[in-house]
Parts: sequence; structure tokens; C-alpha cells
Amino acid sequence: MSAEGAAAQRLSRGASGLRHLRWAREVLATLEAHVEHNTALSGADREALQGEASALAAAVQALSGAVKPYRDFLERTRVRYRGRVRVAEYLVRESNAGEAGGAVRAHLGAARAHLEEALVELAWMEQAQRQPLKAALSDEIDRLREALARMDAHLAGRLSGKFVESLYPPLTDGATRIADDGDPDDDATSSLR
Repeated sequence: MSAEGAAAQRLSRGASGLRHLRWAREVLATLEAHVEHNTALSGADREALQGEASALAAAVQALSGAVKPYRDFLERTRVRYRGRVRVAEYLVRESNAGEAGGAVRAHLGAARAHLEEALVELAWMEQAQRQPLKAALSDEIDRLREALARMDAHLAGRLSGKFVESLYPPLTDGATRIADDGDPDDDATSSLR
């Protein structure tokens, strides 16, 4: 397979950490299945694959350790700040819809001040909490991708490029997620490219 074809089978760097984790786990499971079920492998090849599986498992574990705090942050902390902004935006809209008058203008002013405060706190949270978590996750994604590239080069030299390609699951258009045709429980359900 050409280098261009091989690159097309790799998940986009822009895919989320969670999708990278799923992708890496799929590759690891396939690598382990080769070790367990590919009877054409020599003993030396099987040992080499076991070593690659151990190294990849460590990279998957490290990525998992960065994905969880980031996902928890997004799903627990960040939503609270975003919810507050939505309430403030609602109050501003409702205040704008009221009749003209001193009381309405005062209410609108308070609503706008509340919105400004909510936006400032959201921006602070993004800077102080999200950015460090996202940076740590990005670093682990890069380390995982480097580990996979090393594994690919080693295995292509030892076995073949076709063998390396057998490790990777099919991806959707844009290579942003694994193709899971027919699985309604997967957010990545989509047709193969």
C-alpha cells in the first residue's frame, strides 16, 4: 500500500482525545488478537508483537489518564459555567422584551451586568482550568501517535505494510472517528468512507 493510502487509515490529529483513545484501543485489541489467533506468526514474531502490545498498552493507559479528567471537567465543571451564561443571556433577552421605563432599564442593566460577570467567569475558567487539562491531553495524544508511528515502522519492517494496515479499524469520512455502521449506541455511527 502506498504511503498516501497508509496515512488515510490513520485517525485525524484533530479528533478528540476520547476518539483517539477508542482508536488506540481498537488497534491494541487487533494487535493482541494477532498474537492470540494468527497461527502464521513465528515464535519470534509473536514475541515482537507482544512487546509492541505492551508498549501500546502503556501509551493507551497514559492517554486514558489524560482523557478522563478532561472529559469530567467538560461534563461537570464547564457545563455549570455555560449554564450560567445561558441564564444570563435569557435574562437580557427578557429584559429587552419588556416595556420602556425606568424599572425595565434598571432590570436590563442588572441582567447585562450578570451576563458580563458570567462571561468573565467562563473565560477565567477556560484559562485556569480547561487549558491545562487540554494541553496535557494534547501531549498524550501526540505521544500515542508517536508510539503508533514507531510501532508501524517496526512492524512494517519485520512483517509487512499490509500487516500494519490490518491493525487499524476503518474510519468515517474525514478520518475523525471509527466507522461503526449499525451501532446506534456509538456517537460515531456513520458509514464507511
